[in-house]
Amino acid sequence: MSRFIYTKEMLKFIAAQFKKHEVREVTAAFNKKFGTNKTPGQIKSTITNHGIVCGRAPGEANKGKLRTFTNEQVAFIRSEYQNLTVPELTKQFNSKFSADKSKQQIKNFIFQQGIRCNRSGHFEKGQQPWNTGKKGWTAGGRSAETRFKPGHQRSDTQQVGAIRADRKDGYLMVKVEMPNKWRLMHVVEWEKHYGPIPPNHRLWFKDNDRTNWHIDNLMLITRAQGAVINKQGLGKVASEHKAAVVVIADIKMKISKLVKAGAAA
Repeated sequence: MSRFIYTKEMLKFIAAQFKKHEVREVTAAFNKKFGTNKTPGQIKSTITNHGIVCGRAPGEANKGKLRTFTNEQVAFIRSEYQNLTVPELTKQFNSKFSADKSKQQIKNFIFQQGIRCNRSGHFEKGQQPWNTGKKGWTAGGRSAETRFKPGHQRSDTQQVGAIRADRKDGYLMVKVEMPNKWRLMHVVEWEKHYGPIPPNHRLWFKDNDRTNWHIDNLMLITRAQGAVINKQGLGKVASEHKAAVVVIADIKMKISKLVKAGAAA
């Protein structure tokens, strides 16, 4: 079979049509004009091979087309969508026009046509909820016997003393009071031995493991010392060097204080 050769006239025709229509429509117009039997795939390949561009934004060729909806049906959808949800609108639409549209078809059409409703989803001023005047209403079935009773605790409620990891920082938390009061485990452990942490102080883990809350792994430093240590990049030194690093931090702060005093003199 000889290879089909597109003439300049044919290519010019395809280029002109492609600026207004999609490939299938271009194919139909091409076959009608030139008496050929090209498929959309063949026309698409020709468009690609010859660098033909449409110059349209995606979907622009179909913008405004009503597809399988009549003008009367579109007007109905625009009007009723202001008051009805998509499922309700679909039911009303099919009933009025003896149609068989699905909820998804109606939803897609509303989206494609840019139809908007004025409903906010909130209760409007003066609007009453559905259960107005139904004091004491309960659901049917076994709802009453399966409800939580006053004072009931869920089976998965953790008791006082339970330990969990904090998702944000990785510290271990201990439950200290019901129903849901938690504290840092290492702080609780320190307070058992030495009382509350003084103001402007914090605890430092000697082995750099923030889940190791045991008292022999904790040391107390000032927040100022901690700031200098972190600034010097010494926050993760080995446990045997921790005390020396604190001394270095104190020396750094003392030098800084003397320099400032000398500059002010």
